[in-house]
Amino acid sequence: MSFVKYLCIDDQPEDFIQPLLNKLSSFNKDLNFDRMHPQEFESQFERIQTLAGDGQCFGLLVDLRLDQDADPENGSKVYYRGPTLAQELRTRMAEGALPSFPIVLWSMNDNIVHSYAPDSSSHDLFDAVYAKDDGQHLLGDKVALELFWLATGYSKISQIFERSPAYSFEDLVGSVDGDRDYLDPRLISFLKGKVVYEVAGKILNTLIRSEGVLVSEAMLAARLGVDIEQSSNSWPQLLREIHNTSYSGVFHEAWPRWWMHRVEAWWSEIVAYKASLRKYTAHERVMIINERFGLQLIAALPIDDGYSTRYSAICVAMGRPLDPVDGFKVFSPRQDAWQDSKYVSAHAVLNRLKKSEWVLDPLEVERFKQLTERLKNDKKN
Repeated sequence: MSFVKYLCIDDQPEDFIQPLLNKLSSFNKDLNFDRMHPQEFESQFERIQTLAGDGQCFGLLVDLRLDQDADPENGSKVYYRGPTLAQELRTRMAEGALPSFPIVLWSMNDNIVHSYAPDSSSHDLFDAVYAKDDGQHLLGDKVALELFWLATGYSKISQIFERSPAYSFEDLVGSVDGDRDYLDPRLISFLKGKVVYEVAGKILNTLIRSEGVLVSEAMLAARLGVDIEQSSNSWPQLLREIHNTSYSGVFHEAWPRWWMHRVEAWWSEIVAYKASLRKYTAHERVMIINERFGLQLIAALPIDDGYSTRYSAICVAMGRPLDPVDGFKVFSPRQDAWQDSKYVSAHAVLNRLKKSEWVLDPLEVERFKQLTERLKNDKKN
């Protein structure tokens, strides 16, 4: 296991920042942090270049607002923000003046919502974003795990580049013979790149963080019809049974994923007539798996009465399995051909659940109007 060091650039008081860094380090003895107050560009770059080039896994943890508090030691204050620094660093990486390393944004939740989120031009600059004060997503072991494997994954990609400039798709994502036949050739071409940070970002954002070619644990459970929480020890047992379907490429240690085409091939081997998962209800899927492997999995219940349990999606507002026929497609400004569409259940739309987190696809608006009109007529009758 590698030793990972992050440089934390933050203008907030030491007595607030250092306990957060100490907490993250406590989850992994090989994850360490240096702390510094923002400085003028050139002195800032000099420090970053020294740390990034000393041969260990390195990353940068940077605050969004670097321009608010003066350095308590000398009273100096900078007039740039985190995205400005990140943009200059990415440019220097592309020019070869700096080795590639992960740049992670962390900030107060209010700053992320009101300053970072609306500025889509800066989103591609950062490999991850965390809120320091988000009570629902604490800076705990999961964040420490992701920070560690982000830096380690960058190092692995760098080694692949050094070993073979004509690196292969298989080197990056751990695919095996036959996998290419199931993948969109545009994806294979898309993942090519000449700069480590560019390739890392593509893998993270178009493969790992989106459902489609790879699926998350929650989506895997939905498509197998399983309620993870209710299934207790049977779910981990099932994951061991389908280990050969898991993703083993860069960053897999922090973001477990499964190749959907391998899952579908596995399913066709355990059912008669090689019928697809989509044909079966959640109860039928779970019953087949339980009988085959001697498990006690519990089928996931539908979001609302009368909803189909032929799940193939997850409601973005509720995080529960959904058959798209009972929901609406969510608008996504950037969706590649190999990525699945996202859906929100009709129940969530009608009750405006987490409305700030999704927008209906324009092509779905008319269908939603038809649903509301039908419900009004039903009430009248």
